[in-house]
Amino acid sequence: MIEAPTRAGRILRWLGAQALLHAGALALGFGGFVMLFQTELCTGMTILFYRGLVLLLAAFLITLVATASLAGLGRTWGLRRRDALGACALSLSLNLSVLVVLPVTVDRSISVFLLGQMAAHPDESFDAERARTLFEAIYLGEFRQMERRLAEQTASGNLAPTADGYVITPQGRAFIRFAGLVARAFRTDTRLVEPVPTPETAPAQRWSLRRDRPE
Repeated sequence: MIEAPTRAGRILRWLGAQALLHAGALALGFGGFVMLFQTELCTGMTILFYRGLVLLLAAFLITLVATASLAGLGRTWGLRRRDALGACALSLSLNLSVLVVLPVTVDRSISVFLLGQMAAHPDESFDAERARTLFEAIYLGEFRQMERRLAEQTASGNLAPTADGYVITPQGRAFIRFAGLVARAFRTDTRLVEPVPTPETAPAQRWSLRRDRPE
């Protein structure tokens, strides 16, 4: 009769310690991840997602050191250093999700660009033709986003420059095959990864920066 409450108390104390450890790892990991973006660390990496992966690792290591120290101090509560690793893995997973859903989306989304243009003129009406004109004049023209995409895919190894444009590499073709599997598995628009050839696009294997259209 005396041992049962004591055992229950130990379990409750262990659960409380685990909750505090994981909450602390999540808060420290996320806060550190955001703060690292405010530094100059890896700013030479022009692809946001790749820089984010490096900062993810840095935030993970910082969080691991801190939580491992806390776990060592919490041995009387039943904590072990391996618990810190599990908490940091959870923090890393959350930060990876945040990276993909938030900054990468804001940085690359055409929808976000369109909403930004409409927010600048909240009292005006936009139809598809006006949106298309803005997209071509600003997103593709002033912001030169097509050139940016081609440069990024070249840096990623999916494209290779030629004398008159770019050609897709074996790695790029493998990625498109993988993207097709993902599109079919999640029932997204497969036209984006499996375009239907037309008389204008069927012969096109190279892309030129002159007009951002197939040759």
